[in-house]
Amino acid sequence: MNNGEKFRSNRQEEELSSTARVTRSKLARVTAKIRTQPNPTRLRTGEVAARIQAARAQMVPSALKFVGLVLEDPQGVLTSSVSEAADRAGTSESTVIRACQGLGFKGFHDLKLALASDLATQDVESYELERAEGITSRTPRREVPRRVLRSSAAVLQDAVRTLDLDAYEGALDALASARRILVIGNGTSSAPARDCAYRLTTLGLLVHSPSDTFGQNLIARALEERDAVLAISHTGATKETLHAVEAAHDRGASVVAVTSYLRSPLTNHADHVLVAGGPELGFRQEAMTSRLAHLAVLDTIFVGIALCRPKRAREFLDVMSEVTAEHSL
Repeated sequence: MNNGEKFRSNRQEEELSSTARVTRSKLARVTAKIRTQPNPTRLRTGEVAARIQAARAQMVPSALKFVGLVLEDPQGVLTSSVSEAADRAGTSESTVIRACQGLGFKGFHDLKLALASDLATQDVESYELERAEGITSRTPRREVPRRVLRSSAAVLQDAVRTLDLDAYEGALDALASARRILVIGNGTSSAPARDCAYRLTTLGLLVHSPSDTFGQNLIARALEERDAVLAISHTGATKETLHAVEAAHDRGASVVAVTSYLRSPLTNHADHVLVAGGPELGFRQEAMTSRLAHLAVLDTIFVGIALCRPKRAREFLDVMSEVTAEHSL
């Protein structure tokens, strides 16, 4: 190794060492701040909680023990080593590390960094309101809007953390270049699917979105490789939706899935998976809060496709304005 190579090698080692020191210093500062908080609270918002929500349905029991500990005692996990966390969760170190990787982190330390950031920005006093906890039959009616709307805002914040941007770009390419698009949604996903289909039509795309399952399956079986399916499903396990998706997938059509869980029967047939969802909040069903996140993701798809083909999108949006004006009093 010549002098120049030695210099570059030493420089790289110094930079990596400096980065590690900064990371450890940041984690230590945040941990010290969190230790001073008087009332440890359950973790239900932030990047870590959002990733757990998206992945926990397909986790093995041993991994669920660890993520349960993260949710119930995030401060304790933050101040623990990997072996201590494994002991407290009643599982092994290797399971803890695999669970962290299953959530999309490099390892336990990477999860702790994200957890520290979440706890540092979490407002303990307003936390209950953010997630609409405590809404019961005794909750004052005038208090309900504030609690529900704050919880809805938290769901949208969590969607930013679970959305895979590579999958998003792939979805845009598949949909923007498709000859035909079949938009599918059943149950609570039916209304978002109809809304999305209408909006994509205003961009000049040829879109089908039949409300009956027979119609969905007929069109799915007529699709080809140049076509695409956009399927919306909270659980990713709705039979009617899966039948149409499987038929389209077998025909070679691209499949884009908007769902709340990272692993499901739907994602097994999808080329591009967009994960966004929300937890169950008192009187509000989990699927209701997830629908807000799904609508927001569909909105990003609409905007992204419009930017992919701006001239054609503008032409058809102008046509939509004319049609709207013709039908307005």
